[in-house]
Amino acid sequence: MSRPEFDRTIEAIWRIESPRLIAGIARMVRDVGVAEELAQDALMVAIERWRHDGIPTPPGAWLTTTAKRRAIDWLRRAQRFAGKEQAIAHEYEAGAGANAIDVDAAIDDDIGDDLLRLVFIACHPVL
Repeated sequence: MSRPEFDRTIEAIWRIESPRLIAGIARMVRDVGVAEELAQDALMVAIERWRHDGIPTPPGAWLTTTAKRRAIDWLRRAQRFAGKEQAIAHEYEAGAGANAIDVDAAIDDDIGDDLLRLVFIACHPVL
C-alpha cells in the first residue's frame, strides 16, 4: 500500500472508530481529556506498527485493545501515586510535632545572613 493510500485509510479508520474508542476509555478512566490522550496514543502506536505489519482486519478492535491496556496502566499509575501521596502526607503529619519551630525564639534570633542584614540597614528610615 502506498503512503497516500495508507494515510487515507488511517484517517478513515480514526474518523469511524475514535468516538466509540474515546467513549469506552472515558468510561474506564472517568476523564474525557485523559481518554482522548490514551486514544491518540493508541493511534500513534497503530500507525507505527501498521506501517510495517499491515492493517489488521478489525482495526477498531486493535485500537480498543491497545487503548484499554494504556488506560489500565494509567489507572495503576494513578493508584500508586495516590498511595504514595497519602504515605507522604501521613509522614509529614507524624513529623510535624517533632519538628515544630519555636516562633518566639525564631523572632528574637538575629539575622544570620550578612547580605540580608545590609539590605535592612540600607532601608532603615534614619538613613
